[in-house]
Amino acid sequence: MASDSVIGRLQPTQVIELAKAFMEFDINGNGFITFDEMKEALRRANMPRPDAEIHQVMSKIDFNRDGMASFDEFMKFMANISNPSQCQNPPWK
Repeated sequence: MASDSVIGRLQPTQVIELAKAFMEFDINGNGFITFDEMKEALRRANMPRPDAEIHQVMSKIDFNRDGMASFDEFMKFMANISNPSQCQNPPWK
């Protein structure tokens, strides 16, 4: 679970929505989002993006640089963007 300090910056409804969003990206359900999963989730949402843009977003989310975004990293990233309640607006725009 994401750290309490990260979750503390979000409204309860935001935490729920972000957890749902994470599950949409974590296609195999292993608790991590990979480049391929992000690409596939965006394709399924009819929002395909160029590989370079997906790599750019992944590099912003993947704080420990292991090539995957954990739930904690995802929540930290989303809590730090300007308006996490509008996560429908991709961070690459």
